Amino acid sequence: MLSLNKKILVSGCGMSWSRQEKKTWINILQAIGVKLTDVSGPAVSNQWILNKIITNLYLNTEINTVIVQLTSLGKLDVDISEHPERKAELVDTDSLRNFVIDGVWPSSASTEHASKQHWNKWLVSPRLEKEDIFCKLILLAEYCKHNNIKLYVFQGYEIAWTVEQYTTLKNIIIDIDYNLYENYTSSEYYQLHDYSNQNSVPCVAYQCLLAETIANILEIDCTNKLTRIKSKHSQSLP
Repeated sequence: MLSLNKKILVSGCGMSWSRQEKKTWINILQAIGVKLTDVSGPAVSNQWILNKIITNLYLNTEINTVIVQLTSLGKLDVDISEHPERKAELVDTDSLRNFVIDGVWPSSASTEHASKQHWNKWLVSPRLEKEDIFCKLILLAEYCKHNNIKLYVFQGYEIAWTVEQYTTLKNIIIDIDYNLYENYTSSEYYQLHDYSNQNSVPCVAYQCLLAETIANILEIDCTNKLTRIKSKHSQSLP
């Protein structure tokens, strides 16, 4: 099936985000002609990922395919757009998370600043975070079903769902017992990983495999083009 009739919206963390130096599966699919609107972000939280999907679905009624790549729990996004002092105090002083996207500091799991240390010790709430993700996913699934939108949800990292959440989400999340990063670190591709700057984005050879997997799920016939790209990167460093 050709992809010409697909209006694809994608959201995820840095594992998917296409506007970075390292190439991801989104870049690879775009390179072979698949049209994707990417609203992902680097080091962002699940709140960002799902909110971007829902907001863009509301604004663009032409979207007929949605791909969600969930990230790990415990990430905190901080609005600095109206608080310039936060940039000087939180962003500019961080050795790794020293960037801003759309007026937001995706602090991720950084605990370099005392405020993040206190948040991580006293305020982080995995139970409530999972409940928030669960509620948004079941509502998103209902919206997509009602509007004839194909929804594909992947877990980028492991999330320990409750039994009740698991029972419902196993019908929404593709292979709920599987997550992309664990699959990557246990694969032969992990030896090609670039460990510099604490970067956890999978290498391009694995991204090619991921692009092929997602293309197959979307029923997009691009085998020949993907084979050439995979051959180019199969033995190369990311």
